[in-house]
Amino acid sequence: MSAQSQYIVNYSVGADAYKEIPTVCKAYGKFAVVVGGKRALMAAEGHIKNAVMDSDINLLGFIWYGGEASIENAEALTEQEAFKNADMVFAVGGGKAIDTCKYAAKLSQKPLFTFPTIAATCAAASAEAIMYYSNGVTRGTYEMHKTPIHVFINTKVIAEAPDLYLWAGIGDTMAKHFETSLAVRERTDTTFNQDLGVAIGEMCYKPLVKFGTKAIEDCKNDTISTELEKIILTNIITTGIVSCHVGVTINSNIAHAICYGLTVLPQIEERHLHGEVVAYCTLLLLFIDNQLDKVEELFPLYKEIKLPTKLSDLEVSIDELKPVIEKALDVDDIKYVPYKVSYNMINDAVCALEDYNKKR
Repeated sequence: MSAQSQYIVNYSVGADAYKEIPTVCKAYGKFAVVVGGKRALMAAEGHIKNAVMDSDINLLGFIWYGGEASIENAEALTEQEAFKNADMVFAVGGGKAIDTCKYAAKLSQKPLFTFPTIAATCAAASAEAIMYYSNGVTRGTYEMHKTPIHVFINTKVIAEAPDLYLWAGIGDTMAKHFETSLAVRERTDTTFNQDLGVAIGEMCYKPLVKFGTKAIEDCKNDTISTELEKIILTNIITTGIVSCHVGVTINSNIAHAICYGLTVLPQIEERHLHGEVVAYCTLLLLFIDNQLDKVEELFPLYKEIKLPTKLSDLEVSIDELKPVIEKALDVDDIKYVPYKVSYNMINDAVCALEDYNKKR
């Protein structure tokens, strides 16, 4: 058997997590460029500047990532002078900003450190980048092969961010266990690392059921609590570790494929978050796979924290489903299921879930 390498992300967490920047980053050079979303940069800039003050780390600039996780924006970043002159890249924000930085860092072969300002996805800790076309339609998932070197998780910054991002993160994280366990159901060729990742995946939904409601309430009140920190780490680190272990052929399938299908609708890209949409699509996965006991287990949490359970929650009608399902069946993720998923299976699951809502 050929040699295998496994990269697992390191992280610092807490209200003072950024103070570790000089110690962690000093081995990678003296000059850093900070790239991220506009709101994320506003939230993190002062904290980062204070953390590197009187250290050997110099900040060459704070740059907007471009507004979409596109290859074109990643390429444009590598042409900026501050980026060219930097020894390392600090990626600040949510999934799209961080994934753009991942792609740019890979192109330029620069070390990458991530600073999630929301807990909406595992992008800060994973070795993949989900890229989109400039119109917001999903382009594909790209392997980075290595995780970011370190994740700096400032719980104060995340607690003060709008709670809807934590809420969406719970929706995205929920899918991880159900997709990975489905992907390996009939496989006999999985590696030790993949088996370990799938086992860890169970921790991607149980803490959410137990602590999710309290964590969202604390986030609404800008309060750092044990429950909030647990959900932040579940959304970012636990899911990131699973992704790093299992690889793209196990990491996602039905729920994310349908989510990517829904991105063809303008209202999804304009008014709904990735994790919010994935949450709805996870219920569809459970109907397609006849895991109705899990629907019963999860539905109370969905209703309690108001995750979407029907098309109208996403401003979608039955009449709009044809291009959605066609796109879902065209992405690679849908291949990683132990049976062939058909158009009718997805359509029937949507209808079954609509009927289920009427009975609740």
